[in-house]
Amino acid sequence: METYIRFVLRRRWYVIAAVLIITAAAAAEMSRGVIASSIGDFLEESDQYASYLEHTREFANDEVMVIAYEEPDPLSAESINKLRGAVDALAGLPGVRRVRSILDARKIEVKDGAVSMDSYAERSLAGGDGAALAAELRSDPLAEGLLIAKDGRGALVVVELSPDKDRRTENYPDFVEQALGAFTEHGFARASLHRTGMIPVLAEVMRQSAVNIKRLFPLVCAALLLTIFVMFRRLWPVAITGLIALLSVIWSMGFAVLLFHQINLLMAMVPMFILIISFSDVVHLCSSYLLELSRGEAKENAILKSGTEVGAACFYTSVTTFIGFISLATVPTPISRQAGLVLGFGTAVALFLALTLTPVLFSVMKEPKPWRLGATARVQDALDALLGFLERLATGRPRLIVAAFTVLTALSVAGLMRFELETDFVQRFAADNQLMVDERFFSEHFAGTSYLDLYLESPEPGGLLTPEAFSRIAAFEKAVTDLPDVDKAVSAVDLVAAAHRGFHPEAGPDALPDTQKQIAQYLYLFEMDDEEALAAMIDSERRTMRMAAHIKEDGFMAADRAGQKVLEAAARTLGGGVKVEISGLQYIFGSEFNRVMAGQKRALVLAFLMISLMMAVALRSISAGMWSMIPNIIPLLMLGGYIGFSYGKIDTDAIIVFLVAIGIGVDDTIHYLMRFKLELARTGDRGKALAAAYHYSGRAMIITSVILIVGFAPFAVSDYFTTHIMGTLLPGCLLAALLADLLLVPAMITLGLFKFREPRGLGDLEER
Repeated sequence: METYIRFVLRRRWYVIAAVLIITAAAAAEMSRGVIASSIGDFLEESDQYASYLEHTREFANDEVMVIAYEEPDPLSAESINKLRGAVDALAGLPGVRRVRSILDARKIEVKDGAVSMDSYAERSLAGGDGAALAAELRSDPLAEGLLIAKDGRGALVVVELSPDKDRRTENYPDFVEQALGAFTEHGFARASLHRTGMIPVLAEVMRQSAVNIKRLFPLVCAALLLTIFVMFRRLWPVAITGLIALLSVIWSMGFAVLLFHQINLLMAMVPMFILIISFSDVVHLCSSYLLELSRGEAKENAILKSGTEVGAACFYTSVTTFIGFISLATVPTPISRQAGLVLGFGTAVALFLALTLTPVLFSVMKEPKPWRLGATARVQDALDALLGFLERLATGRPRLIVAAFTVLTALSVAGLMRFELETDFVQRFAADNQLMVDERFFSEHFAGTSYLDLYLESPEPGGLLTPEAFSRIAAFEKAVTDLPDVDKAVSAVDLVAAAHRGFHPEAGPDALPDTQKQIAQYLYLFEMDDEEALAAMIDSERRTMRMAAHIKEDGFMAADRAGQKVLEAAARTLGGGVKVEISGLQYIFGSEFNRVMAGQKRALVLAFLMISLMMAVALRSISAGMWSMIPNIIPLLMLGGYIGFSYGKIDTDAIIVFLVAIGIGVDDTIHYLMRFKLELARTGDRGKALAAAYHYSGRAMIITSVILIVGFAPFAVSDYFTTHIMGTLLPGCLLAALLADLLLVPAMITLGLFKFREPRGLGDLEER
């Protein structure tokens, strides 16, 4: 390390010129980047998604926006005329495939031996009683809770987009506003409108992401720079840390755009992460530089010693942070891989710039004034008092410290057993977010707006129309409807059953046609009335039928669980003649998130193992490396225990907090143990080595931990859950990690669990 520091100091102006050239190139590349993503970015590697795309081209696409409107009499002539104008405007929006509403609702009756399918809307306009018509429509199982509210005081419109796996989610917010505008332009009050579905949910995710980037980035910058100033009470550390952090962000995002050409939603948070972690190494170098000067070292020697002694620890801490971030690249989704790769690159860049540019900047600036003057002295005196207290507590009561952390660990494990994961985009928003308000409205007034697409397929054309197959499908639909997870199921079976009841009322409500010809004739009648609507339910060959199972819970994992129960019902009722395939974005996301969650868990285990190995290499002792992981496991267990007791069920994105925490939290352990190891080699006295480790590393550990906590704290103001927990759960975990490093590690050393001896050559310590 010393050789490298001397090298960059001798060529300082070349280094500065090279940094400027690379920065200009990275900034130019970054300026060409755009924030862009699509549903395909999440699911492009899923076989289920490929099958889903095939089905949506022929049947229905659940990339929809569902708009409910409150209306005292939705089937009044006035309301129908307003709705027609809104529906026509919606149908004219770019990308819209079809619009379904109560305008499409038909009353199926048999008059004089012929099937009549009268439009409720036309009957209203012809002078019918709107309230009576609404009551009739609510009695129709194909409409109640699906097209008209359960209490009859509102209805909904389903806007379906044409299938397009490359459609940019960045366009969703504008589409939502245009769709709502179609209603307000035709006389509907904005306050009476409510929306749900994949489109408005992802639109709100996009809106929150944009708000977070615009609001959080300057907040994080201001908080970090202010904290640096408070800790050092001088401007040059603020300038150096700010400059290197900014350069790290520019280089990293330039690399991201060069490699991927666009920035996805997860990667949009990368600049703030890099900004925060880049401060840590520079603060350690600034702190060590000032301490060496305060010991009377000449400026050049102080630069060399701080760069050499702290630089080695910074290298290992950056490697562990790199491992934590790069482990995201093992999660089986393209956006996770991209974000993990860029975060890993950013960590490496931040280390390189810290170890290269910081010594150069120290060398070209004037020698700073002594640290212990004025307001700075008060800050450092306060740190001295705190460090002295922690040292006396850890070394004077080591068994008490170990026992206290053991009890905390046991409680954390108990809480961890209550930990349950779910993925529900809607629940990621604050309770007063309009999308959450709308979701509660839908839950109260309509059937579940989340549903599974069930595709029933016969091996032969026309195979679904045999009475035996049709009867089994009807039994399957009833079994699905009876599931506790399902609100109702709807398919072409319901159309045929309704027509058959009209012709044969004496046969009973559950009667079905007993010949294939009858079934085909009934379907033909519906096809003549509304070919497009029937085509969304059954194909022209009568070989594949789509059944929509509306489920009660919105979470992706809930959809996956409901899907498994549907498959069990299929095995009981369908037999071998008809096979069922479950599809739909919510179900696919659920299956995919199970795979992603498994990948996240593997990434966490991989990160833990690799960091353990790195600790053993850094400390040059396998046992010390293993012992050193205890104070880093405990904060993660405490985090899991807190989640278990406080949340119970939490979003799967919480696992990202664990990955970030283990990568960053282990840094303090490395700094403390490497300083202790170095001082033990110098003095041969464990007590003096512990005191020196507190004085040098402990001080920087507190400062950097405060910086990290303050840097992530602004995330807590976000309404979006994934961002919010980065500002609440992560700082809490980092604080727990700091206390473990300043209390538990010295206590373990005092009890003899970490054993080092002075080697024959400095810096080559071996395990005792």
